[in-house]
Amino acid sequence: MRIRGVDFVAVSVPQGRMAEARAFYEGVLGLTQEGIANESWVEYRVGNVTIGLDDWPFLTPPWDRQPAGEVRIALAVDDVQAALEELRQKGIEPAFGPSEADPCFIGAIRDPFGNIIILHRRRDGTVG
Repeated sequence: MRIRGVDFVAVSVPQGRMAEARAFYEGVLGLTQEGIANESWVEYRVGNVTIGLDDWPFLTPPWDRQPAGEVRIALAVDDVQAALEELRQKGIEPAFGPSEADPCFIGAIRDPFGNIIILHRRRDGTVG
């Protein structure tokens, strides 16, 4: 598995508080929304990395939603399914995926401390 870079960092937001989160990230920090924006996910391009705010209600077991304020990192890989299989061979079971979403392919594992590490590939092949 080759990690090409960091695709995004996701920050969990309490459900129903996306407007408040956006007010902070846009109004206080001065970030401009770029990329996907809907009621559960908003992207900000910051240098060569995307920050995503999420209050996705479907991040339940087996993903075991991270508490609000937790941060997850998404590592860009060439092939999510192959990366998950390689990790399985090393004794690491996926926490999620592989799955196909509209703009990407995604899977996840946990580090030894329970943190979610997302394995990610954008359909257009870009990184960051």
